[in-house]
Amino acid sequence: MKKIKYIALGVFATLLSGCGNDWLDLQSSTAIETEGSLTELRDFEFVLNGAYSSMQSSNYYGADMVCYGDLTGDDMKSYKSSSTNVNYYTFKYNKTNGPSGFWGMYYGVAKNLNILLRDIEKIALVPDREITTPKLEKLTEQVYHDDLKGEALAIRALLLFDVTRLYGYPYLKDNGASLAAPIIDKVVEDKNFKPSRNTTAQCYKAITDDLIEAVKLLRPVKKEGKINKWAAMTLLSRVYLYMGNNGEAYNVAIEAIKGAEKQGYKLWTNDEYAKIWATPFNSELLFEIVNLTTDSPGKSSIGYLCTKYNLIATEKYWKKYMKEKSDDVRSQMVSTASSSKPFCLKYPAQGDKSYEDANIPIFRLSELYLNAAEAAVKKDDITNTRKYLKPIYARTGESLDDLPDDAITLDLVLEQRRIEFWGEGQRFFDLIRNNKKVERTDYLSEVPEEARSFDWNYYKIVLPVPNHEMEYNENMVQNPEYELH
Repeated sequence: MKKIKYIALGVFATLLSGCGNDWLDLQSSTAIETEGSLTELRDFEFVLNGAYSSMQSSNYYGADMVCYGDLTGDDMKSYKSSSTNVNYYTFKYNKTNGPSGFWGMYYGVAKNLNILLRDIEKIALVPDREITTPKLEKLTEQVYHDDLKGEALAIRALLLFDVTRLYGYPYLKDNGASLAAPIIDKVVEDKNFKPSRNTTAQCYKAITDDLIEAVKLLRPVKKEGKINKWAAMTLLSRVYLYMGNNGEAYNVAIEAIKGAEKQGYKLWTNDEYAKIWATPFNSELLFEIVNLTTDSPGKSSIGYLCTKYNLIATEKYWKKYMKEKSDDVRSQMVSTASSSKPFCLKYPAQGDKSYEDANIPIFRLSELYLNAAEAAVKKDDITNTRKYLKPIYARTGESLDDLPDDAITLDLVLEQRRIEFWGEGQRFFDLIRNNKKVERTDYLSEVPEEARSFDWNYYKIVLPVPNHEMEYNENMVQNPEYELH
């Protein structure tokens, strides 16, 4: 009997429920009983299903990753001091009470992906032989093998990218010289292994290496709830932007746009925009995390937290982009049921599911257009900035053609990112990676003075390494500033 199908899924689903002394236990036996348990390609798909299941967790994209990216910025705030994740908003965390779920997620899932990536190369393939996948697709063994490997590499890259931007300073602050997170890219048998933190530059090198290989391997097809070629390219384009590699960011983005649209993806029209969030797997979603009524985070989900006012629009955002820009179709994504509680409507009930079971959009075609526009404007390429910004700007109800060239600026592109991805966890990172100030004009009284206006020099934009009951080697301790507060 192949126990791996059940063991892997069970381990991933409960990964973060018992984070104690073993939060960075790198023993492979905790996920897969013995080497050689993975003997058929479909076994590897079951392991990947476990990885996707873990991404649903409220400790990751199920809630916290989105909350962190918005509550640490200037366009969303906690409704009250007892709201879930209010510490992200107030920055009131230190080395003993900082969030640990992100850290544990990466090292828990990555170690299983590393086993997959090691063992999938041991499968004796008959490359041209056709097999039927668990989803009843007919693929050759080589194509199926490559696609599974590509998904594993892309997920591992996304996990490392997230912990790098959470636990390290922005790449462009010091060209990646500061410490970020340990890179775990191999199966480690030594249970006493204590990894050292790598620099941000080393982390980004590992991320781009994984993604470049993943893009070569992944199938250019739609895959509901799973990463495809275009989703991996969206992430790669985003990573290049974070690195300031604008030429590569632009090239990857436009190649992905062309490929995705040839495959049938398209930007939402203005008429579709407000309603289409209730339709999973629609034309713009390159990758979304699928929640079922049986396995969603439920009352810990981002859908629930938004609808129950745990995070709401700031007064500044509400007045500037919603009230004054009523012609912008995106203004319809802010609830007007209560003027004191304007919450995000991007996580509605879908089909027979409640809003707390809503799918989570991770990569959209809109991002590729905005990545291309941002990269182009940073290269002083106004023609192509206009080309890729134009369809997104049209959502304002105005035409970009009415603006002169000197108005086509980075600030204009970032403003469109600001409106487009409100409630999707990108605002804080877009500001900080560009060394733009986070200016908060309305806030809870619990927000300290230093957290009301800051840039990438503020030490708390880097999360403290979780202080679990483990020994750390000399390179594991986070910013020394945390020792002083």
